[in-house]
Amino acid sequence: MTLFQEFKIFIKNIASWFYAFIGFSVFFSFFGLHRVIIYGKNLILPTPSADSFSIQVFKMIKRDFLPSGVQLIVTDPWSGFITQLEIVATLAFLMTFPFLLYKIIKYLSPALFEHEKRAIFKSVVMFTILFMLGCIFAYYFMIPLTFKFMYPFASSLGVTTFFSLDIFMAWVMAILITTGVIFLLPIFMFVLSYLRIVDSIFWRKKWRFSLLCLLIFSAIITPDQTGVTMLLLFIPLAVLYMLGSLLANRVNK
Repeated sequence: MTLFQEFKIFIKNIASWFYAFIGFSVFFSFFGLHRVIIYGKNLILPTPSADSFSIQVFKMIKRDFLPSGVQLIVTDPWSGFITQLEIVATLAFLMTFPFLLYKIIKYLSPALFEHEKRAIFKSVVMFTILFMLGCIFAYYFMIPLTFKFMYPFASSLGVTTFFSLDIFMAWVMAILITTGVIFLLPIFMFVLSYLRIVDSIFWRKKWRFSLLCLLIFSAIITPDQTGVTMLLLFIPLAVLYMLGSLLANRVNK
């Protein structure tokens, strides 16, 4: 079987995920949560509306992150449309991500032993949980503090603060996804030890150096001059490193 034929089989396997992604994208574009009365009961249900999920999510992001006195501006006619597409695509991907992993595992399953299938399934579950935890942590802690500590620099100069819509959403999405990926540290450590690229003993012996690197990394990607957001990111990373070390240690056993 040629590489092209194998690629066609892979695409055929994940085609159902692509259809699900498109379906959720359409749903988030044209439906929104609204109050409806059914048999005298006031319920909140998704209904067709111009005030769709994408717009409602943007309003929530703007309310939670944009500091008072700061205005969003649109610098080109496409900014509003592109922003809604970004939100729709992100929501649809998050909703269908577990299904995508399932389809990929199903594609690989003929080449795997039974114990390998179980191990991959457990890794996928942990992968999904850690990524979601990272996104939640970024939304409620990292992003609000980042904007809170960055805007005083402009205010101290006595200038009027504006933020373009596309840059604002790019910052939010970048921090959200980056933090989600960072929270996958234990999975990366386990996979490196499982593939014998890094010995599991290395994680235990070099924990001081590794924690120092994580501290420096936290200081680089967090713009807070007080060090609050740096510590806020470093503490869960240190815990995740310990968890990854424990998982990697199971490779030897």
